Order: sequence, then C-alpha cells, then structure tokens
Amino acid sequence: MYSLMIVDDEEIIRNGIRDAVSASPLPLKSIRIAPSAREALEMLERSPCDIILSDIRMPDMDGLEMVERAKKIWPETRVIFLTGYQDFEYARKALRLNSDDFLLKPVPDEKLIEVIGNVISKLDGLWLERFELRYRKSMEICEIDSEVKVPVHILLIAYEAAPERMSKDELHKSLCGMLTRLFRHYCSAAEFEQEESCTIARLQPMVEEGYWDKVCWKTLEELQSFFLEHLDVKMSIGLSEGVDPDETGLIMQRMKAECLRRDNFGGLLRFPIEEKVENGNENYAVKAIQSYIRKNPGKALSLGALSEKFRINPSYLSRVFHQETGTPISEFIVQVRLVLAKQLLAETDMKIYEIAQQTGFETPGYFTKVFNKVEKISPRNYRMNVSKNKAEM
Repeated sequence: MYSLMIVDDEEIIRNGIRDAVSASPLPLKSIRIAPSAREALEMLERSPCDIILSDIRMPDMDGLEMVERAKKIWPETRVIFLTGYQDFEYARKALRLNSDDFLLKPVPDEKLIEVIGNVISKLDGLWLERFELRYRKSMEICEIDSEVKVPVHILLIAYEAAPERMSKDELHKSLCGMLTRLFRHYCSAAEFEQEESCTIARLQPMVEEGYWDKVCWKTLEELQSFFLEHLDVKMSIGLSEGVDPDETGLIMQRMKAECLRRDNFGGLLRFPIEEKVENGNENYAVKAIQSYIRKNPGKALSLGALSEKFRINPSYLSRVFHQETGTPISEFIVQVRLVLAKQLLAETDMKIYEIAQQTGFETPGYFTKVFNKVEKISPRNYRMNVSKNKAEM
C-alpha cells in the first residue's frame, strides 16, 4: 500500500480531495495534507511519501519549486500537479520535473481517482521489476538431497492478489526470487513449488536451530509486511519445525488447511510437529499501544507515529492489532477520542474547536463529521441533550 500527500493552500480543496480519496478503493495506507509548500517539505524530511498531489500557485513557495526540493529528499516520489491556471510554462516545468500528470482544476473526483490509480499501477510495476532483477542476480541454492538426513522446514505462503495488479504466476516468481535472496546465507538447500494460491518452499538450514528460528521469523514478518504495504497482497505464512525430508507430506497438508482458513488468513503461524495447545497467546505490544492511546488521545496517533514510537513495522502493527483486538487500530483511536470528547462536552464549557484540538482531530469540521457518523448526533446537540437531562434530574 502507498502513501499520498495533498499540498494546497485552500482548505476546502485539501479536505475535499482527502474525503474523495479516502472514500475510494485506492490502496493507500496514509493520506497526509499540507497547507503550504514549506510544511510539505518539513513533513517529507520526517518521513517519505510515495505520491505527492500538489497545487502549483501557493503564497510561500510554488509547487514546482517544492517538488524540485522534494525530489532531492526522496527521488522516487511520484508527482501529480493540480492547478487552476492553464499555463504552458507551468506544464513545461512539470514535465521537466518528471511529473506523472498535470491536471487543471476543477477535476471531477472520478478523474482524480483514475489518475492516482494510474500512478499506483506504475509503482506496482517498478516493484515487480525490482523483484525480477533480484531474482536474476540472486545466488541459487542447491536442491534438497533426501539421502542427507538434515531436517527440512516447510514454509507455506498462501495469498490473495488482485489479478489486475499482480497475477499469481508473477507473485510466485517474485516470492521465489525474494526467498532465494533472503535465505541464501542461511540455507544449504531449498526447493520451491506452486499450488493454487500458494507458494511452498522446503528449506534446509545450515545454521544453528535457535539462530535460524529468530532470523527466519523476522524475515517472514518483513516479507509479509512488504507485500501488504507495497502491493496490497495479503498473505498467510506458515512455518514448520524441522522434519525428516521424506516426511513432509502430512504436515504440508495440515499447514495448507490452516493457512487458508478465513479466520487465520493474514497471520504468521508456527507449526510444531506434535500438536500443541498454546495458552495465553497475548500480544503485549498491542496492550502497551492500547494503553498509550488511552493516555494520550490528543497526540499524533497515526500508524507511522505509533510504529516509530514502538519500533514496529507499520503494516505488521496494523495487522497484529486487528488480529488481537478484533478492531482496526484507526477505529480504536477514534473510539478512545470520542469517549474523551463526550466527557468534555458533558463536563466542561470548552468550545467545540478546543475539544477537537484536545482530542486529536485535525479540524473542528472533521471532528463534527466523525462525531455525527459514530454517535448519530452532532457535538452541539449531544451537549444540549446532556444539559437537558441534568436539569430534569
């Protein structure tokens, strides 16, 4: 999945684009908005952005200069210019900056979504090219010799991919290339095969078991997050304990059944040779993040900010939080913020905009919109109802 930054000095345009893009099916993990070119550059210096959608004429610095500077910070950032002025010189400079499109305001939402979708398709293609390049350059691993009785670990990756973005054959080839490159220093032998919606690898480690377990598990977490974050491909990954090379069939069937189960899909699953019942499988990182959100609802609680604070991959954090709590992390944050907002509406005389700021909402308008959607009543009417009920008691 990708990140988008909207840069425009007109608030109504910024928010309108954000709302249109948020309601679309585009694979975006984050949408940031900047009211000026300078603020956009400050945000880019803190963290990268895949796509910039920028106005050109802005008071502090024009969008062309901003993008030129942005490209020096993150050269791979894609750019779409949006302007109300049909000026050939603007278009010429935009082309010189290797922008992906140049749109004249007003742009219908459908056209805007289409153009952003085209840029995302280009980004998908670039990732595939990198996979194929790595596959060609990677060191080959020997095939497994069944007479050498070194334990084999079964790695099963089940996936859901949108055919229009990435075919199963392309995905399988990419996985084989990535796995070969990632494990070539740790495995003496490996074999790959493709089944319907699955890539299966048999890996023969050449390192000590405890070290292999740590390296392998961390690598698989990063691989899973990489595909979900950049290509919107959801994966279930299962890894077995070491088994005899001639006895892999039974555990492979069990792994396939478990990895493809709907309630397991998207997980990272361990498969012991003997069935074990695991109790108390609590994710303490998730508990710590829940506690932090409850104590700091007014702070920056974006997925990126939380992942940086707790040193967890953003995609992995999002997935594990949802699995452990049954609620997406964004919804949990909104729930916590609304609990505080209702308390402030009921117990204080604070203005609506002050409550919006204290509870971490970007603008009073966005706070009112979210409050209305969740509570089915406006903040103002909620406060009036609370006051009325108190008076009647």
